[in-house]
Amino acid sequence: MTVEFLQRHWALAAASILVAAIVLFAAWRAWLDSPRGRLYLARRRLRDKELEARRQQKRLARLSAQLENLRRKADAVKPIRLQETTGAVQDAEALLKIADDQVLIAGNHVRKLIVEEFPPKRHERMRSKYLPGEHKDDKPFSF
Repeated sequence: MTVEFLQRHWALAAASILVAAIVLFAAWRAWLDSPRGRLYLARRRLRDKELEARRQQKRLARLSAQLENLRRKADAVKPIRLQETTGAVQDAEALLKIADDQVLIAGNHVRKLIVEEFPPKRHERMRSKYLPGEHKDDKPFSF
């Protein structure tokens, strides 16, 4: 393309850029609406929830160690500080329980997508690939 061509057909160049952006967006949305795209999003959600659960677990361990340290020095620590730390540990335990439940829910979403959207002969292989921590039990699938 030359500068002269762009000067004469600037609207065509601008429209082609706009059309390219729209086509790319439509292709991206079509992929997200496909079974593979939905499985990708569900796996990403599962990975994020597992990461959050690990963070909560580390936070609980840190707070528990801090509480034990304060209890050992109970005679030299203000009682309000001990109460605040005890409350923080209880809150961290509750948040860890919530995070673990969210991991189970996200895992069920991945499992449900595998069962509903893909052929049965691929289920075992997909479960072992996308849900590595899952153990085989004889219970039927429930959501």
